[in-house]
Amino acid sequence: MDLQILKAEQERQGKLIDDLVKAMDIQNRQEKLINDLVKATDIQCLKAEIEELKKDGLDRESNIQLLRTELEEQQKDGVDKESKVRYLTTEVDRLEKLVGELNIKFDNQSLRTEQKSQEKLIAERVQESDKHNLGRFPQNCTDDTFGGIEIHIPEISSQPLKVVCDAETEGEGWIIILRRMDGSVDFYRNWAEYKEGFGDLNGEFFLGLDKIHALTTDRNHELLVVLEDHEEIGAFEMYDSFAIGDEDQQYILHTLGNATGSAGDSLSEHRGMKFTTKDRDNDSQKDGNCAVDFTGAWWFHDCHDSNLAGKYDVEGWEYGVYWNTYSDRGNSLKTAVMMIRPKK
Repeated sequence: MDLQILKAEQERQGKLIDDLVKAMDIQNRQEKLINDLVKATDIQCLKAEIEELKKDGLDRESNIQLLRTELEEQQKDGVDKESKVRYLTTEVDRLEKLVGELNIKFDNQSLRTEQKSQEKLIAERVQESDKHNLGRFPQNCTDDTFGGIEIHIPEISSQPLKVVCDAETEGEGWIIILRRMDGSVDFYRNWAEYKEGFGDLNGEFFLGLDKIHALTTDRNHELLVVLEDHEEIGAFEMYDSFAIGDEDQQYILHTLGNATGSAGDSLSEHRGMKFTTKDRDNDSQKDGNCAVDFTGAWWFHDCHDSNLAGKYDVEGWEYGVYWNTYSDRGNSLKTAVMMIRPKK
């Protein structure tokens, strides 16, 4: 009985072992199937991924081709636009030229009329402004309230004229027209320079024949000649009426008046003489030119009793800055000043 039970138990255990082995085999097959399934899935995924990559590659290639096509279209469009811009620019230039020609053709007369009107208006306003501004300037040193450096002579210029006034010598109101003092300015000059004037208002200068004529024509003037030799002994000579002609009259010394003073009268002999320079011979000498012979410029006759425009500081009778009734023989004067003022 016991043996029978034991045998039965062994059979049962053997069956259990067989079942366990079978179960393990089934499990192994399942695991293999799972692995195979996983591998198959992976392969499928890989295949799908490959397909996606292939598709993406195709899409990218298509995109590149599209971009190339678009670029070519833009380049072509750019060329077309550039051509259009050139064409339009040319057309605009042509139209502007045409409009300009039409304006010139049809409006030229009106433009000229308008321009003349504007020019006339501007000239009138400038003239009014000049009159207003020039009203501040005196016409001679006797009217001066601005320091004696600028006056207005309407006959000469619309602009003020710079002059030097002397308010200390023999009264006041003198305008200096010639000054010699140190030889710093060359007075051996031509007609044009004496006409306009030259030199330095702070030193040696000649005011100018045109200005002297304008001043002495406007009002009756008197002339003062101030001299000084190298011994620093001074003298003067005054003429109570002084005037010269214009350029057409060769700046003739036509008015001189009576002379008074300590220097002596060395100018009256020149009354009625025209002005002479090295390039304009108006003297009465038959041969030669007194201005050239005595290196100066003056109202020479044949040739002179005075020459305040002669070469400075030279030796020789009648040479240099010369005034016959005052100069020492052979010596040029150290200082010579000519001044004019309106006669009261």
